[in-house]
Amino acid sequence: MEIPIIDFSLFDTDQVNCSKEIKKASETVGFFYLKNHGISQDIIDGMFTHTKEFFDLSKEEKLKYSVDENKKGYISIHQEMLDPSNQKIGDWKECFNFGKLQNENQELPPNFEKEFFIKFEKMCHQLCMKILQAFAIALEIPQEEGGKNWFEQRHKYENKSGDTLRILHYPPMNHNVDEKDFRAGSHTDYGSLTILFQKDIGGLEIELPSTKQWISAPVINDCALINIADLLEYWSKGLFKSTKHRVTFNNDTSMMDRYSIAYFCHAEDDVGLDPIPSKYLENLNSINVKKGIVYGVDGIKTPLTAGEHLRYRLVSTYR
Repeated sequence: MEIPIIDFSLFDTDQVNCSKEIKKASETVGFFYLKNHGISQDIIDGMFTHTKEFFDLSKEEKLKYSVDENKKGYISIHQEMLDPSNQKIGDWKECFNFGKLQNENQELPPNFEKEFFIKFEKMCHQLCMKILQAFAIALEIPQEEGGKNWFEQRHKYENKSGDTLRILHYPPMNHNVDEKDFRAGSHTDYGSLTILFQKDIGGLEIELPSTKQWISAPVINDCALINIADLLEYWSKGLFKSTKHRVTFNNDTSMMDRYSIAYFCHAEDDVGLDPIPSKYLENLNSINVKKGIVYGVDGIKTPLTAGEHLRYRLVSTYR
């Protein structure tokens, strides 16, 4: 099984069939490539230019923008551990997290053009809203429940949520690779959807939900890679798959720099995770607790809101 490639220009002419393609990919693989997604290559290239310029700064300069209590800012090598139950050490990567820059007073390095980043964030958010519309159409959510806008009503850009733009750098491995050494440990994403832009160097792998086999998610030019995250899996009673993925070393690329850009789309913090009102979920049992998640010392076993789920996942990730 391979990760499907979906031409998103179809959504402008045949929303029903395009939505069916997205639904099928989300039920089986949890990942899909999107071409003709509407974000220009010039904008993406500009983001990668900013990304490389920042990570080329000295460590001392980057540490001036160290991650804060809201998990915004610079995260250094080994500081984040995405698979704490299996990793000996943190991930061999560094990254920078941006909040909703139009709404938040986040300090940025001088080479970052704030208006450019806001423009890119908004383009990513708008793309996520169109993809979420496709889910609502495919699930045939009744009009009286919100119809194709069911998800959008829970993901307003102006409201408080965990939406995060992240730029990443995976430096060359300058020592022998340990079998437990990963550029990014195995994990699922915490929100609703993720958009990933890869450049030149691959290494991303996904674990097929049906077989638990790891397959490559290579760089495909002119495509964004989309994946389902935890909230959509909860909402859909497990119909949509929040698929595990990781970034590994291989002999061809371990001595090369790898850069990527991710946009994590989250529901608003106070949004509940009750099942989506769809006939496709009527005969499904709500998914049990997965990924080792147990909420709180009082033994609560299910997340109550999107914000609570995010806070739990972040606590276990950062060192």
